[in-house]
Amino acid sequence: MRAASILFALGFGLAAADATAAAPPQFNYILHCQGCHLADGQATPGKIPPLVGAGRFLSVEGGRQFLVRVPGVSLSIIPDDELAELMNWMLYRFSAEDMPADFEPYTAEEVGRYRQDPLVEVETVRAGMLGEYEEL
Repeated sequence: MRAASILFALGFGLAAADATAAAPPQFNYILHCQGCHLADGQATPGKIPPLVGAGRFLSVEGGRQFLVRVPGVSLSIIPDDELAELMNWMLYRFSAEDMPADFEPYTAEEVGRYRQDPLVEVETVRAGMLGEYEEL
C-alpha cells in the first residue's frame, strides 16, 4: 500500500510538472483566443475583428506594436515567450499572404515591452491604420 502511495505521489508530481511546461501556440489559441476569434480566425463581423488579414498591420507604422497592444493580447495571462510564439503562429496561420516579405517574428522581449502600454482607443487606432494600409 505504501509503495502504491509513493508511486501515485510521484506520478502526480510529474503530471504537475508537465502542466507547467510551455503550451504550444495552437493550445493557447484555443484557450485564450478562439472563443471570440473562432477556429478560422474570422471572428464576429461588426463586433470582434478578424485575425484573417491581420498581417496588413505589419505594413503600416505602429502596426506591429498595435497587434500586441490590443487589450485581449496585452492583458492576457500568457507569458511573454508563449505570447510571442502565439502571435507568430496566428500571423502565419491566418494572414501569411498579407505579411510583408521581410517579416521578423516577434520575440518575448519585444512582446513584453509592447504589452506594458495597452491600447484604450482600439477602434480609432485600428481604423486609422486600416486607412493607411489602403493608401499603400
